[in-house]
Amino acid sequence: MSEEKNYILPKAVLVLSLCVLFLAGGCAVETERSSGGFTDQEILAEFTIAKGGDPILLPVRFKGKEYSFIPDTGLTLTGFDTSFRQSLGKAKGTKIVLTPGGPTRVELFDAPVAFLGPFNMQECGHVICADSGMLTFVSSIEGRKISGCVGMNFLMNHVIQIDFDKGKLLFLEPTTGKRPDLGEELAIKYNPQGIPQISGNILGDIKVDFMIDTGANTTGALDSKIFKNILAKKQMKTSETLFATLAGTMRRRRARMSKISGGPFEYQNLIFAEGNGSQLGLLFLARHIVTFDFPNSKVYLKKGKEFDKVDETDMSGLHLLRISGKTVVYSVDEDSPAHKAGIRHNDIILKVGNKDASEYDMWELRRLLMSGDKKKIVMTTKRGDNVKEVSFLLEKKI
Repeated sequence: MSEEKNYILPKAVLVLSLCVLFLAGGCAVETERSSGGFTDQEILAEFTIAKGGDPILLPVRFKGKEYSFIPDTGLTLTGFDTSFRQSLGKAKGTKIVLTPGGPTRVELFDAPVAFLGPFNMQECGHVICADSGMLTFVSSIEGRKISGCVGMNFLMNHVIQIDFDKGKLLFLEPTTGKRPDLGEELAIKYNPQGIPQISGNILGDIKVDFMIDTGANTTGALDSKIFKNILAKKQMKTSETLFATLAGTMRRRRARMSKISGGPFEYQNLIFAEGNGSQLGLLFLARHIVTFDFPNSKVYLKKGKEFDKVDETDMSGLHLLRISGKTVVYSVDEDSPAHKAGIRHNDIILKVGNKDASEYDMWELRRLLMSGDKKKIVMTTKRGDNVKEVSFLLEKKI
């Protein structure tokens, strides 16, 4: 019988009202100098990603085809969709992975010959097979096929710079010594599952070790105990949102934290969810140019164009999927503006304003639905053979 161990997967956490993962293409570039102006390290590989806080996909080549994978520092082991199972050979056993939705059992395989740019992903040693149904669900959230996640057993060997302003992700040649040109240096610690953490502070007096999670399409989360203690001491508005994990979907509360600090930086009024652990997600990282120097256990943060961006969340109550090219309502929050306008589960959104809904990428559409309190949204919906136009005003929840 194969040995079983617990590995953390504090994600496949994807916020339905916020998340999207879009890649604008990628290519390997060897032995060039960084074009970001922050380092003269050699570039081992360069990929083009969407700018701003749009989540990241990278191209992985496997058996002559290219697939989109999420680079996920919140995942211990690299994961392939179960549609690859027959190509991965004989399973080496099973593992229990821990998600915000609870423990989930997955199969473990020897890492196959697959390439991310010039890198052979056999350096991972082992990979897991993630549930195909959940990744199909995530693909519907994002509006494009997602085939797996690149976890820490690959990423920990590399220096990775993400420039969210320019839309570039670089793999850099490792160096030693101080690198003030890269920004402010913060020490990385690793939890028992090998997930990187940095120390921070909430509300001036609550010390927190945050997991760094590039696969979480949120600003962040606070451990449930910390979250509840803060709510007990402070009067804060909260709202609920829908999350999808490998163990299923769930609802979690969110609230604005008036002050958060990490290293020399201070942040105001960021939105954090209640979670099974504390984490900093992609929308937090996107405020910076980030350089992960995993071999030297450091991360560098440099202020980006969106450092002072106002943190917002969905103001419509809609949770949308893109299925076979159609924009479908997965669920509607009760008493939300969209619910009061009569939009319901399984309705199809045909138009937003005068524009076909299919012409929006999913991140663009979700940005629109968090774009301002009292902003009027007009949609054309279809339920069965009934087509009608509805309108509602966005409502800021927190």
